[in-house]
Amino acid sequence: MITEEWTYHRTKRYDKNRMRWHFATRYFYVAEGEDEPREIYFRNDDSTEYGMLRFERLKDNPYRDHDQIVTKIMNNKPFRKSLHTEDAANIWRKDWK
Repeated sequence: MITEEWTYHRTKRYDKNRMRWHFATRYFYVAEGEDEPREIYFRNDDSTEYGMLRFERLKDNPYRDHDQIVTKIMNNKPFRKSLHTEDAANIWRKDWK
């Protein structure tokens, strides 16, 4: 049984400085009635910044709109820096795409 799934978002995304960003989402399949977590991984085209934003429950996501959160990650440097993790860099190195 599949308990998680990864989706690489192929849409080309650029921040206000014309840096390209890559995004992937990790979906978890949980038992009915349980809260589903969701993770959004990101990196820049230079592979110098890696990060992950996790919501323990979907309803904890105040943005609701994927494009809105992606735009905030790309263009809000202090917010983006708070999401940097070494684990995210290791995830991008895997061949799951």
